[in-house]
Amino acid sequence: HITATDISANALDIASENALLNDCPNITFLQGSWFECVAEDGFDLILSNPPYVAPGDPHLNEGDLPYEPASALIAKDSGLSDIQNLLLNAKNFLIIGGWIGIEHGYNQGESVREIMRVNGYHQVSTIQDLADIDRITVGQWRDANE
Repeated sequence: HITATDISANALDIASENALLNDCPNITFLQGSWFECVAEDGFDLILSNPPYVAPGDPHLNEGDLPYEPASALIAKDSGLSDIQNLLLNAKNFLIIGGWIGIEHGYNQGESVREIMRVNGYHQVSTIQDLADIDRITVGQWRDANE
């Protein structure tokens, strides 16, 4: 079972349509900011593509980014504030031994790994994309062997 959340009703409408088109009936869509709309806990896995671009980053003017809502892209503190918030709160929703994966900017892998470790995540590592650029960092909440 999958629970998908977003603050944007439009994003959820598109995701819901995609789920129907791809025969994915096991997804519950909830509108809200981060975990505010989630009543349950005990997730095995949390995946997120949070805003991670720093305000004023020149990439915001390139490609498709000028057409995206700023709230979906930009985060304070060099693009790390939403990631910090997510990692702080996700541990209240993960099972012991559960995993979290977060997409982040090309230059944020080291910072995200440190934020995870400071927040008590274990087995922290970063996965590179097809261009060998740091793109997703994963960590496990309190290793089940502890």
